[in-house]
Amino acid sequence: MDTHSLSLITTLLLVFSAAILGGVAAKFLKQPMVLGYIAAGVLFGNVFPRVTDAGFLNAIAQSGVTLLLFTLGIEFSFHRMKKLFRSIGWAAGLQIVLVIFLIFLLSLTLGIGFLPSLFIALAAALSSTAVIMKILTERGEIDTGPGEAMIAWLVVQDISVIPIMIILPAVVAASAGEQSLMGTVGVIALSLLKALVVLFIVIYLGRKGIPALLSAVAGLGSREILVLTTVGLAFLCGLLTFVFGLSAALGAFIAGILISETSQNHAIFAEVRPLRDLFAVVFFVSLGMGLPASVFISAGWTLLFIAVAVIIVKFVVVSGLMRFLGYHRKTAFLVAVGLIPMSEFGFIIASQGLSLRALTAADYSLIVALTFLTILLSAPLTSRGQGLYYRLQRFLGGKWPTLFHTKSELAAFAEQLPYRDHIVLCGYGRVGKYIGRALEMAGVPFVVVDYNNATIAKLKGKGIPVVYGDPADKDVLDYAQVDLARAVIIAIPDRHTQELVIGNVQTLNRHIKIICRTHHEEDQKDLKSLGVDSVVQPEFEAAISIVERLLPSFGIPEEDVAGKISRLKIEHGAG
Repeated sequence: MDTHSLSLITTLLLVFSAAILGGVAAKFLKQPMVLGYIAAGVLFGNVFPRVTDAGFLNAIAQSGVTLLLFTLGIEFSFHRMKKLFRSIGWAAGLQIVLVIFLIFLLSLTLGIGFLPSLFIALAAALSSTAVIMKILTERGEIDTGPGEAMIAWLVVQDISVIPIMIILPAVVAASAGEQSLMGTVGVIALSLLKALVVLFIVIYLGRKGIPALLSAVAGLGSREILVLTTVGLAFLCGLLTFVFGLSAALGAFIAGILISETSQNHAIFAEVRPLRDLFAVVFFVSLGMGLPASVFISAGWTLLFIAVAVIIVKFVVVSGLMRFLGYHRKTAFLVAVGLIPMSEFGFIIASQGLSLRALTAADYSLIVALTFLTILLSAPLTSRGQGLYYRLQRFLGGKWPTLFHTKSELAAFAEQLPYRDHIVLCGYGRVGKYIGRALEMAGVPFVVVDYNNATIAKLKGKGIPVVYGDPADKDVLDYAQVDLARAVIIAIPDRHTQELVIGNVQTLNRHIKIICRTHHEEDQKDLKSLGVDSVVQPEFEAAISIVERLLPSFGIPEEDVAGKISRLKIEHGAG
C-alpha cells in the first residue's frame, strides 16, 4: 500500500472516530449532534495534524454540503413556500444588506483592513443551511411555522451567494486600482447577465429532460441505477454552475428542486438520504479538523468579540424584521435564534478571497474560526430555543414589556369570548387541523389558539373562532375561556411548550380534561403525572390503523383483531 492510500485511510478513520466520539458525547450531554461533531473535529485535527490529508478531507466535505443542499431541494415545495417568499423575500434581502453594513463598520473599527472586513461581513450575513437543517430535522420542526420561515429565509440567503460571488472579483480589482468605476459596473452587469442565462438554461433543460430521464431509469426497476443517476444529476448541475463561476452546491440545490417536481421525488429522497447524512457528518467533522488551535490564541479576544457581535446583530436584525412583518414574538425569536450560525458558504467566499489575494492565510483562518465559533455558541441556543424564549419572557417581560408585547397583541384580549362548554384546540398544524375539521363537522364548539399568521388568516376567512397568541401564555388561555371549557387539546409537538400549557390550564381550571399529543413513548408517564388525561402518539395511532386494516385480510376475526389491538394499547400504556 502506497503512502497516499494510507493517508486517505487514516484520514477517514480519524473522521469517523471523531464523529462517533463527538456524537456520543453530545448525546450524553444532551447537546446538538452538530456541536459534538465539530468539537471532536477540532480535538482530533489538532492532536493528529500530520496524519490527515487536508485536500481529501476538504473534497469529501464539499461533497457532503452539495448532497445536503440537493436533498433540501428535493424536500422543497414552491407551492408551500411561495406565500412565505412574498413576505420574507425582501426582508431576507434587507437583512443581508444590514448585517454586511454593520459588521463591515465594526471590523473597520477594530483595525481590520478594508477587504478582510468586507469578506468577514459577507460571511457573517449568511446563515448555515447545513447546521440549521440538521437541528430542525433532529427536532422534527421542519414543517412548523418557524421552521418553514427559516427555510425560506435560508433559500433567499443561498441564492444571494450568486451575486456575491460575481461582484467580489470586480470589487477586489477596483480596490486594487486595476479598473475604473465604470469598468467595474460593466464587469458586474455582464457577470450577472451570464449567471442569469446559465441558471435559465439549467432550469429549462432540467424541466424538460429530468422527468423523462428519471421515468426511464425508474422503469428499469433498479435501486442502484436510480441512486447513481440522481446523485450524478446533482453533481452534473453543480459542475455546470461551478464552471460558469457559481457555487456547485447551488447547482445541486436547483437539481433537487427540479427533481421535487417529479413523481419519483419521495423514492429518490429515501435512497439518497443515508448518503447525505454520512457526507454531512464528514463535513461537520472536517470543519473542526481544518481549524488550527493557534487561531484562537493569536486572535482570541478579537475573534470572540466579533463572534458575539455577529450573534447580537443578526438576532436583532432578523427578529426586528420578523416583527415588522407581523409575525408573533415567539416566531420572530425562534427564527432569529435559528439564523445566528454563519454559513458554510462563508468558506467558499473566504476561499475566493484567498485565490484573489484579497485575504492572507491568517485572514482566511480568522473567517473559518469565526464561523466555527458562531456555530459553537449558537447551536445550544437554537436547539433549546423554546425554553430560552420562555425564560427570557419571564425575566424581561415585566421590565421591558414592548420586547414581548405589541399594542395590537394586547388589544386582542380586551373583551371576553362568549363561549362555555367548548373545546380549546392549541395548535392547528398537521394534527390540529384534522381535529378541528372533525369538531366542525360534528357541530362541537371549539376555539383555536395559534401564533402562525397564515393559519390565523385562513381560519378567520372560514369563520372559525381563533385566538392569535402563544398557547403557553396564561393570558391567551384565559381569553380563550379555558376556565369555562370542557376540554383542552394540545396538538403542539414541543415538550417544553406542552408543559407550560398544562401548568397554565390547570391553574385556570383544575377539573378540565386535557388531551395531549407526543412523539416519544418515554414522555407518556411524565405528561400523565402532570395531569394529562389522555396522551396520544400519532405514530402509534398510525400503527394501530394499519393493523386494523391488515389483519382482517389474513382471515383473522374482528374480535381477535380487537383483542390484539387492546393488548398493543396496554403494552404501549394507552390501554
